[in-house]
Amino acid sequence: MNLRTDYSAAYREVVDTARGLRSADAYIINGTVINVYTGELIKSNVAVCGKYIAYVGESDRSLGQDTEVIDASGRFLCPGYIEPHGHPFLMYNPVSLSDKILPLGTTMMVADNLFFFRALGPEGFETVIEDLKKLPLKLFWSVRLDAQASSARLDAVFSPENISRLVNNRSVLQVGEITDWPSLLNGKPGMVEGILAALKTGKKAEGHAPGASQDTLNTLAAAGITACHESISGEEVLRRLRLGMYANLRHSSLRPDLPRLIKALLAAGVPLNRAMLTTDGPSPAYLAKGFTDYVLRTAMEAGLNPVTAYQMATLNAATYYGLDNLVGGIAPGCHADILLLEELDNPTPVLVMADGKVFADKTLNGCPGKSDFSKTDGFTVNWEKYGLGPIPRQTVSPDFFSIQATGRPFPVMYLENPVITRRRDKELPVRHGLLDIGGIPGLQYAALLDYGCSWVCGGVLSGFADHIGGLASSVSIAGNLVVIGSSREDMSMAANRLYELGGGIVIYEAGACIFELPLPLNGSITAEPVDCLVRKCLLFAEILKKKGHRFHDPVYTVLFLSTAHLPELRLSPEGLWEVKTKKVLLPIQKLK
Repeated sequence: MNLRTDYSAAYREVVDTARGLRSADAYIINGTVINVYTGELIKSNVAVCGKYIAYVGESDRSLGQDTEVIDASGRFLCPGYIEPHGHPFLMYNPVSLSDKILPLGTTMMVADNLFFFRALGPEGFETVIEDLKKLPLKLFWSVRLDAQASSARLDAVFSPENISRLVNNRSVLQVGEITDWPSLLNGKPGMVEGILAALKTGKKAEGHAPGASQDTLNTLAAAGITACHESISGEEVLRRLRLGMYANLRHSSLRPDLPRLIKALLAAGVPLNRAMLTTDGPSPAYLAKGFTDYVLRTAMEAGLNPVTAYQMATLNAATYYGLDNLVGGIAPGCHADILLLEELDNPTPVLVMADGKVFADKTLNGCPGKSDFSKTDGFTVNWEKYGLGPIPRQTVSPDFFSIQATGRPFPVMYLENPVITRRRDKELPVRHGLLDIGGIPGLQYAALLDYGCSWVCGGVLSGFADHIGGLASSVSIAGNLVVIGSSREDMSMAANRLYELGGGIVIYEAGACIFELPLPLNGSITAEPVDCLVRKCLLFAEILKKKGHRFHDPVYTVLFLSTAHLPELRLSPEGLWEVKTKKVLLPIQKLK
């Protein structure tokens, strides 16, 4: 997608419409424009020519006989929201997510490419990029430099050649998020080349540096990092802003930190023109509350001036990506991505226009025939054409989850919060040479099982639930099955049922299936509407809560058990992995 080239083709018509020599295709009249450039609220008419805004002001000189008129009396006009840091593949897919969030006001997203790049390689991912340009949601991409999991196959996919190829794609705006930033600072060739390729082409580089000190942030900035979304306190935001970085203020499933961040920044009294807002890849359950509109509402409830909040969700992100002359504001020459709001402090729109076309309208007196929210123009994708089908069926035995006793205290993975684990060495019961923890409340077997059942990584998890028979999930960072449970028999039944479904999440208790969510596209996503996933994920969380799960979003807990960059112990294709020391504490068990 090249927004500049697109505008060149429409240039003459837009100029003629602005001059009143051509009738506008649409005219929004009598609305109050939220001017994100000056912070003013100005009563204006807006003339639209094709995909673009041609005029903003008091005149109606471009109003013609065939012009579609939208009366915005008593309403506010806001630029479409921009999600600067999206992950459009958490069980949903980019098409179903677009169906959900476009009516909520988000008209552009810069998306993480991790899922598609890992699954399809560079050629397949570039095909996805081209196909998804047909969406009314403007979808740009951020290219990962590391796989976020350890594997020889993935190292080959994330080669310097593949990264450089993607960085040069016009739909790619930045590299990152860079989770393995220590490797970047230590000069790992592929990562350094990726950063330099981005900077040479004027693109951005987003970091991932939770808890980073001022010295570390200085080094990252010197290494080319231009933004970071990992601040969890006001002071951490200020550290980034003071060094010239942009700060993505996050309000996500895992880290609902925004109220605290906003209050701290307001107390500091600093300009917020380099601050943006992000949902950071929400779980389906989160989407029951909204998307960027929910984040904006949260920011306003924390005391942020509404106009400043809208600037952070529109112009600031557009400016960061160097697209502020084309998106992020209501001005001549910009894409006609315009929202109608009933109230200044209510960011959920009653009408959504994207590229000059109304895709969602609850005004009832707006465009003819558009009386309710519509889907994304009937656009669909046959995901299986990319090879994203069911995972191959296997047979799983309870013995896969047996762990040999070592005669030493066992390094248990203790869940400190939804995703951070701590190492706690414990003496555990042994029976016939195997760990025997099935009857201990609060302890479960945890395993990462290769999709092809050629190996398994075993561990013990504490703090996940009081008791759960067996839970199997193919939604994992490592791209393998995560299986958790107090009963090896229930664990194997849950895994076998998951294979029958072709992927997903399954829970068994005492030999009976009590929950299943099919995810038949590479074991991670589905073509089902987001609202179906919302209902299923809320039920999943409710079941686990009854079993003693203490945290608010269990989907992410399971997802990140196999990630390579979070403290302290992780399940990995090499074995039970200690992140800080980079040591395998318990090697994988070969099954074939």
